[in-house]
Amino acid sequence: MDVIRRWTGRGAAWVVAAWVVMVLLAGAVQVVRLALALTSALSGLLEHWSQRLEVLRAASRLASARRARAADRWRAAFEAAPLGMAKVSLDGRLEAVNPAFCALLGEPERALLGRRFSALVYPDDLEVLEPTGTQGAKGQAKGEVRLVCAGGRLCWCELASSVLRDARGRAENVLVNVVDITRHKRSQAALRDLATRDPLSGLANRRWFELQLAGHTRACAEEGPRGALLVMDLDNFKVVNDTLGHQAGDRLVIEVALTLRRHLRDRDLVARLGGDEFAIVLSDGDARAAEAVARKLVLAVRDEVTTDQTDGGVTMSVGVAAFELLPTLRAREALRQADAAMYTVKRSGRNGYAVVGAAGPHHARPRRPVADLSARPVPMAVAGMV
Repeated sequence: MDVIRRWTGRGAAWVVAAWVVMVLLAGAVQVVRLALALTSALSGLLEHWSQRLEVLRAASRLASARRARAADRWRAAFEAAPLGMAKVSLDGRLEAVNPAFCALLGEPERALLGRRFSALVYPDDLEVLEPTGTQGAKGQAKGEVRLVCAGGRLCWCELASSVLRDARGRAENVLVNVVDITRHKRSQAALRDLATRDPLSGLANRRWFELQLAGHTRACAEEGPRGALLVMDLDNFKVVNDTLGHQAGDRLVIEVALTLRRHLRDRDLVARLGGDEFAIVLSDGDARAAEAVARKLVLAVRDEVTTDQTDGGVTMSVGVAAFELLPTLRAREALRQADAAMYTVKRSGRNGYAVVGAAGPHHARPRRPVADLSARPVPMAVAGMV
């Protein structure tokens, strides 16, 4: 029995040992399987990230190549553009200019790079330029300025600027497109002159004069009367045209226009209403000042304007309507009153002036002989003129 017990005990121990070994072996197998699974998963993950990294590298190389090609295309377009283009730094200095921009200014590229763009702009137009970064919501701005070209020549240009930004949206520099609009500006000025100027005399035409007269009378009605209206007509102008021809008449009109302009202020409006009829709007002054101007102009035309006529005399009749003496401040009424005063002078002997609402008319004496022009002027008489 003891032997049986011993062998039974030993068998049980072997069974337990075998079971423990089997458990350990099963655990090891599981560990190995787990390790193999982890290794496989890690290997797959590494392979995936390796492929992903290669894709990213390929995409980066492709993007770099595209950027390089785009930069090459942009540079080619920049250089070949028929309009002036300039790349300006954020502090306002020229970083790059194309040949068209250099040709527009008449300056070589080396003389422009590094200069401030504002140094090329005519000082009176600097306020048109906006500071970098304030070009509006879309980073764009437009304006018309005069650029100072080589030799001091001024060129009207339209500027269109756009802010260039990097991949993160930060401003890098400003691209400025420059279009020469000098011819357009000259055409506009020519059209304005055609609309407002008399082509023969260079004075304001009738349409512009009537607009300005209406504006002045409105201002007088609101702020108080000031200034005066003068209407004048050359005496015997038809004789000049009939005897010397229309070219002589045109030369006479031009000479009278120059004489009037020479004896008036820049702020006074001088117009040719048609033929040999002129008109002036004095911007300020009272009736006495307007009478003094009329007297001066009558004498100036008499003494300074000459023709090829045998009698050598050119005279003018002037009607003066001081706005402070008019019953109503209306342009049409003022013109009618001044015109009536002028015809009063015509009927009473010409070569003089008359003031609406004052004594008159007053007449000047005929032109003195040439030998006496250097003599000292005779003082003005109370009721007449020299």
